[in-house]
Amino acid sequence: MTTTTDARTTRRREQTRARLLAAALEVLGEQGLARSSVENVCERAGYTRGAFYSNFATMDDVVAALYADQAGALVERVEQRLAGGLPGTDLDQLVGHVLEVLPLDRQWHAVRTEFTAQALRSTEAAAALTRQRSELRARLAPVLVEALHRIGRRPTVPADDLVRALVTAHEGLVASHLLGEPAGVGPRLLGVALATFTEEVPR
Repeated sequence: MTTTTDARTTRRREQTRARLLAAALEVLGEQGLARSSVENVCERAGYTRGAFYSNFATMDDVVAALYADQAGALVERVEQRLAGGLPGTDLDQLVGHVLEVLPLDRQWHAVRTEFTAQALRSTEAAAALTRQRSELRARLAPVLVEALHRIGRRPTVPADDLVRALVTAHEGLVASHLLGEPAGVGPRLLGVALATFTEEVPR
């Protein structure tokens, strides 16, 4: 039986973890993993090293947790944005709606880049990244297929392949955008990708 004290302890732990992750997101976005440290994160969050180590073992664990949290939040935003139906009826409008909720900020890009670099160094991190990317695609696939259905289109490839192509394209486009490429290039190319891998449903 859960007591009031247990519930308060759990809530405080969750709040501590959330503040540490928020601080880590800022620090990583500003400094990158190589220059970031447990001390940096603790100072930014206003906690001691003890609080950090009661939630995470290493900064690599923080990066993995940030990626998991942000990937989950991304899917939830897409689901909520598309759940009520689309006011338009074409691919350009679908791309526009999806791009409204996909992150284009440096912090998220920094976390994704650091986690990918971490996965190249560690088989454990690689397995975690592969699993999380697979889960991300599994959650996005039915949302995207349903959105396509509502505008009278369907994938011409397996849904997982379609989402894989779009996610990969978007990640590359975000990097280009942050490096100064014109903002309009991304939506146009994503629209081309959707048009290439989908078709109109015969009436």
